[in-house]
Order: sequence, then C-alpha cells, then structure tokens
Amino acid sequence: MNILSFDVEDWYMSYDGSQIDASRWSELPGRIRQNLEEILSFLEQHNTLATFYIMGWVAKAYPDVVKLVFSKGHEIGYHSFYHQLPVNQGPELFEKDLSEGLALLEDLIGEKVMHYRAPRFSLCHRTNWSLPILVGHGIKVSSSVKSIRRFGSEKVPTHPFRFSYKGIELLELPLNQASLMGINFVYTGSGYFRILPYPVIKHLYDSSDYNMAYFHPRDFDTAVPKTDLLPFYRNIMSSLGNGTTKKKLGRLIRSNQFITVGRAAGIINESNRKLPILYL
Repeated sequence: MNILSFDVEDWYMSYDGSQIDASRWSELPGRIRQNLEEILSFLEQHNTLATFYIMGWVAKAYPDVVKLVFSKGHEIGYHSFYHQLPVNQGPELFEKDLSEGLALLEDLIGEKVMHYRAPRFSLCHRTNWSLPILVGHGIKVSSSVKSIRRFGSEKVPTHPFRFSYKGIELLELPLNQASLMGINFVYTGSGYFRILPYPVIKHLYDSSDYNMAYFHPRDFDTAVPKTDLLPFYRNIMSSLGNGTTKKKLGRLIRSNQFITVGRAAGIINESNRKLPILYL
C-alpha cells in the first residue's frame, strides 16, 4: 500500500509555527500557487490522486488554490492554522484552531473534512487529550506520528494502527521510517527523498508493503527564495536536491500504484483486518 500526501505550507513555514513569526509571512514572496499548479499538472499527467493537508493560513490566503486542488479530485485534509504543535497549544487552543480551520476548508470545498495531520507529525503521549477533540470534530483518519518513535512507553507501529483513549478510537496512518545504524530517517518523501539516489529509494519502497509518501510544495521548487530571516542551514536544506523530486516520484508512480489516505482507510476498513491498538 503506497499512499501519496502533501503538506501544503509555503517555503518559509516549518517547525513550531515557523522560525519566522506568522505576522511576517505576508511580507515574503509566496510560492504556493505556482508550486501547486505544477504539482497538480504532474499528478494529472500520471493519473494519480493524493491527499493534500492544507494549513488554515494558506487556505485563507489562497482560497482559489484550495478550490483548484479539490476540483481536480484530490482529498483535502487539515494541517493546523499556523503550524503550531498541539503539545504547545493545549486542549483549548487546539480545539479552537481545529474548529476554525475545518470550518474554513469546508466552506471552500462544500464537503466535510475528515483527515488530519499534526504539524511535524507531533502527536505524542502528552497530547492524549487531542483524540476526543479530533473525533468530536469529525476526523476519521489521522496521519500524525512517525513510526519507530516512542509514544510514552510504547513504540509507534510501522503500519496502520488505531489509537484508543477512554473507549474512543481513531485510525492512524503513520509516517513510516527506515533505520540504519541506529539512525531513523524518512525515505518516502521530502528531504531524504530529494537527496537519496533513486535505486535506494526504490529498494526501500519495495522492501515495505506500507509507504506513506509525503511532500511539501517546496520539494518540487527549483527556485526556492532565500532570506536572512532564516538560518543558513534552512536556506540550504529548502533547495537541496529539489530538481530531482519530480523525476524520482514520476518513476515511482509508473512502477507503483499510489492512492489517497481516504482510499487506504477504505481498504483497511473493508478488509476487517485487525489492527494494532495503541492505548493512550
């Protein structure tokens, strides 16, 4: 099972909110529209649908882009309003963020949004309270943790599983990782995907029967701007290997079928397969 997803945030957004305060985001040159148009064209050429996790700030600034993505048949998920980590928000601010962002997206596409991804795949044992909030607002599928990491005393499974908290369950499609010499790394997308040779990526994909591919619009951008507002390493990392992304992903798509988060969840639910449960 190969799943294709995109975290829709601009080139200067990352970490906990950003290394640049959100009040200054509108001062920087936006690349969302042109990058997404290129990605949508690429996916159409390869007859492939994906799930796009969109930030509330992006949806507010580029409502036409959200509508364009949805009009092409892709799924819309939510990726927080300002890329703030749930653990730093607490229950009240998290629910306010979730409620406002979902309402904005649903107003734009005219459909219920049922997919959620936490910024930086950051749900953890200190955010157990987020589960009933997510379910209460209609979220059916989360993709908010990285496999192999510790979740309290438990290790996050490398394949789909269910969170369980006080009788409430939520399907989780984790971001899977590979491990080499004690180092865990995400080969399925973004930075490592950009710098790893294609034969290595293909081998790792073929070695796993579950892959959660995830990218950002900037991963396809060969002209990512630089700014003194970001540290030197971020300016380098944001553009390293970007020119290889489209070619590598195109080769993967031609040899492996990719599906959306919703389709993957449907296959899992229809199979009645017993999934591991991570109790919170």
